[in-house]
Amino acid sequence: MNLPAQHATHGPSGPLGPRGPHRTARRRAAHRRTVRLAAVTVAGAVLLAGCATAATDTAAAPTTTMAPPTAVASLVDLDPAQFQQRLIEDPAALVVNVHVPYEGEIEGTEEFIPFDQISGNPKLPTDRSTPLLLYCRSGRMSQQAGDALVAAGYTNVAQLAGGMQAWEADGRPLRTSNR
Repeated sequence: MNLPAQHATHGPSGPLGPRGPHRTARRRAAHRRTVRLAAVTVAGAVLLAGCATAATDTAAAPTTTMAPPTAVASLVDLDPAQFQQRLIEDPAALVVNVHVPYEGEIEGTEEFIPFDQISGNPKLPTDRSTPLLLYCRSGRMSQQAGDALVAAGYTNVAQLAGGMQAWEADGRPLRTSNR
């Protein structure tokens, strides 16, 4: 059975539209451009209206000063050079080895507190803004201890990234004793 050419494309009003697939695709593309243009126009109008409102509100409102936002404390990672610089330049810093078991120490270490016993430890300063420099063998335990201290409200906590292994790899000496 031979069908007329119009039936080969599903007829004049079939799924390909009255003039074939290209006209339908062009209509969809034009519609998408129109929708995008409308969205951009609306967004611009809202932005301009917001600016105009803000300008009139500020002129009418009395001037007030706002306090700066409170800084959020976070644990700071230091490389060996930065850690040593802090040891030298910040005599108020408490240097804590949190590694267990004992595997050595960095010169200037003042406290040895196991990482999993750091929270609420009486060896820690009560002033939560005291600089704390933490380290362990690889950085994993000091990371956990530092996160616990920040969560407890200490605001000036740093750790030796990579721990004593990074310290030694950088050519810096470790002390060992019979602890």
